[in-house]
Amino acid sequence: MQKLIYAIGLGPGDPELITLKALNILKDSDVVVTPQSDKNGRSLAKEIISKHVSSSKIYTYYFPMNNDKNLLDKRYKELAENINDFLSEGKMVSYVTIGDLSIYSTFNYLEKKLKLFDIDVIKIPGVPSFIAAANRINENLVIKDESFCVVELSNNLDKLDDLLSNFSTVVIMKVHKRLNELIAFVKNNNLVKKGFLIERATLPEERIFDLLSDDIPNDAGYLSTAILFSEVKNG
Repeated sequence: MQKLIYAIGLGPGDPELITLKALNILKDSDVVVTPQSDKNGRSLAKEIISKHVSSSKIYTYYFPMNNDKNLLDKRYKELAENINDFLSEGKMVSYVTIGDLSIYSTFNYLEKKLKLFDIDVIKIPGVPSFIAAANRINENLVIKDESFCVVELSNNLDKLDDLLSNFSTVVIMKVHKRLNELIAFVKNNNLVKKGFLIERATLPEERIFDLLSDDIPNDAGYLSTAILFSEVKNG
């Protein structure tokens, strides 16, 4: 018997931005596995699916809020074992995560553990947060003859100079830990024509900041995306 799980990207946060395909699979699922950072923490994925499926279907699995690789590895393996048990009982199982599964998603760690149990995965795309963010600031990421890149904020911000010199638009994700450094970089870099920080895009608590002119609070970095438009942008 084939063992199969659906991995679903839920999009940036607005419950109405999940796809019809994702919605249909969620409704058909017997178990919807939802990650959460800890028992007291907020699970955005859980909030999204709670608008669409019964709470009795939701299986919340907690992950520690640290970078202990051994502990995280143990937790991912344990979750894979639990999913295998659900599937062995003949249940239809889906796993949900915000954004899209192909873009900086932690699902890839779980997927490796699922392979140990010969569990196949069907991935359902979600609206990427940076696509939603670009629409929220009413800017085109790229137009004809331009290019853009998506990067994680690295420890070496000087690398952004090369990116801004070669791409019309640079999308920067995972900015919260080095937000102040990014702000200083943007304000002192002549290559940046426009820059925005979009926090919690599409959610009720969404905030949008101009990186060149706004005073940005220290708490603005979590679940944020920065979009920089360089001087090489055409049009």
